[in-house]
Amino acid sequence: MTSPIRDLLALTLEVNHLQSACDFYQKVVGLTLLHHDQSRGTCTLGFGSGQKLHLWMPITRQHNQPRLAELRARGGTHVHWAMQIPRGSLQKAREHLGKCHVAWQEVNLAGKDQPEDLGIYFWDPAGHGLELREVDLQDERFPLLSPGPVRDHGMPVIGLREVALAFEDFEAMKQRLPEVYGFAFLKEMEERNFAQFTLGPEPEQDGMFTCRRWLYCWDPQVGIADMLGGEHATVQFWADVDAVEARVKKAGLPHFRDEQGLVVRDPEGHVFEFVEEVQP
Repeated sequence: MTSPIRDLLALTLEVNHLQSACDFYQKVVGLTLLHHDQSRGTCTLGFGSGQKLHLWMPITRQHNQPRLAELRARGGTHVHWAMQIPRGSLQKAREHLGKCHVAWQEVNLAGKDQPEDLGIYFWDPAGHGLELREVDLQDERFPLLSPGPVRDHGMPVIGLREVALAFEDFEAMKQRLPEVYGFAFLKEMEERNFAQFTLGPEPEQDGMFTCRRWLYCWDPQVGIADMLGGEHATVQFWADVDAVEARVKKAGLPHFRDEQGLVVRDPEGHVFEFVEEVQP
C-alpha cells in the first residue's frame, strides 16, 4: 500500500536557554532566523530546503504554541536528529566545527560491501544529538522536497535528513505507525529494538548517499554516539492529510484539524502534524 507520508518538514526541540540555542543554530549550523519571540519562548529557523527547526523554551503557565495547546504539544527532549550535507563536503564540515570549537566524532555507517558512508556527530547546547550525513545531489532518489542550495561558507547543511524518537512500547509502535498514520516501514534491526520508516510513498533502502528522509524509532536506549531517541517530540510531515485523518479517526487518537493541517497526539506523547502544503 502506498504511504500517505511524503516528506519531513519540521522538528521542534525543547531548550533551556533560548538565546544560546538560537545563536548556536545560526552561527554553528548556519540556519536562517525566521522568527524569534522571547516573551513566548520560541525561535524558528529555516533550512535552504524550506524545512524548519523550531526551538521552544518552556515557560510556566503558558503554551509555546497556543494552537497546539489542547494536545499538550512540547518540544522534544534529547532528540537525535540528522541533517544533509552534499557528498564530498565532510572535510568542510569538520573544519567548520573545529573553528567553532565544537567537539565531534565520526562513525562509518556503511553496510557490508558498501562504500564508506561517514556520519559526523556532535551536540547542541541543550543536549540534543546532531548528525551530518552526505547525500548525492545527482541521485535520482530525490524526495519531493529538494535539498537546499549549497552554501559557499560555514557549515554546508542543505536540509533535514532524519528524526529519531523513543517509544517505551516498541512492539505497539511497530504496529501503530504503519496502521494509524501510514508510515512506510523499511526495516528492523536484529540485535536491538530499532525500526526505520521511509518518509516517502514506498520503503526505500537507506545509505548509499540517498536524499530521502527517515523516521527512526527505538525503545529508550543509548544509541550510536551516545545519543538518545527524543521524548514528547513535535514533528511536522508533508502528507496526504485526508488519508492520514481517516486512519487516525478509525484509531480514535486525540486529534484536531484546522486550516493549517491535521494534528495528532500519539499514545507515547509525541505530537505529529500533517500538512498538505509547504509553507514559505
